[in-house]
Amino acid sequence: MSKLINDQIEVHQERDSRLKSFIWRKRLYKVLAIIGWWREPSRWWDGEQVRLFIRLTAQNYSSGNYELYKDNESWFLSRVLD
Repeated sequence: MSKLINDQIEVHQERDSRLKSFIWRKRLYKVLAIIGWWREPSRWWDGEQVRLFIRLTAQNYSSGNYELYKDNESWFLSRVLD
């Protein structure tokens, strides 16, 4: 089960572009593991860019699974997974 969020977030990356952490609702979440990633097709004929999705495990007070996506230069928290 998952909860749809779609909030814009701030993402921190390592020098080699690996995700290190993200801030959501003024709370820092440390990335523990990347579960998987994929690209979703877009309506390129309307000028949309392909979205990069990443599913990961992160920890604040407790750990959980999250789905983030990058749209142009902005990052969003797509879903919180149970």
